[in-house]
Amino acid sequence: MKTGLSTACYYGDKEVEDTIRLYRSEGVNCMEVFLNCESEYDRKFIDELKAIKGECEIHSVHPHGTSFEPELFSVHGRTRADAEKTFRKICYACFVLGAKYITFHGPFRKVGRQIDVEYGEFGARVNQLCEIASTYGVFIAFENVNWAFGDKPEFFSELLPYCPELKTTLDVKQALYTGIDPLRYLEAMGDRVVTVHLCDLDRGDNPIMPFSGRYNFEKLIREISHRNISPALLLEVYRSNFRSDDELISCLNKLRNVVNSVK
Repeated sequence: MKTGLSTACYYGDKEVEDTIRLYRSEGVNCMEVFLNCESEYDRKFIDELKAIKGECEIHSVHPHGTSFEPELFSVHGRTRADAEKTFRKICYACFVLGAKYITFHGPFRKVGRQIDVEYGEFGARVNQLCEIASTYGVFIAFENVNWAFGDKPEFFSELLPYCPELKTTLDVKQALYTGIDPLRYLEAMGDRVVTVHLCDLDRGDNPIMPFSGRYNFEKLIREISHRNISPALLLEVYRSNFRSDDELISCLNKLRNVVNSVK
């Protein structure tokens, strides 16, 4: 299993290009690039990131999905077409940066309302997006998010049979926010898991660094290893969760040690 960092760890503190430079200087060789805004989807900016990343592997690109992903499922044709233009920009970013996966959230879940999904119809639209991504050599990795459609394991067990090319991202923190053991999402996602986002919670449900909160990451990593799948394990924490660059890198090193110990 590969281990690495998301540039989202420095969101609000450093620009993405500066974060990539920092990670490279610290010897981080696997990253997820979080693109934060429309201007960062531009080809010129992506080409600049390619030069900055050097030989470092960009595993996935995580767009600011709230700005366009729900509209990909709009019933209004022009709205949907405009969102597809943005989606293609993300696919292009993956192609240029060498990333194989787009971290994807899809539509939002309205607070207090049950999700009523016709999975065949929804899956058909997802397949259209998977086909667009495939023309760039990229896969969509649908993430469990407590405020979006993928908030429950059942969403994935129902959807995945309709979408043979769809991959998944397991987010530990988002699972804990939902009150469901991440292992249940892992079971539902099966061998489609290509990325795992690691962030812990304390007893008050506040985000905290992995291995310092309430979740047993060693158990999760053992379970992943026993399933003979090899997703990238990426720290995706908030800037307020660590005091220094050294603390973040120390956590990454601990993750590497745990992964090596379960081989």
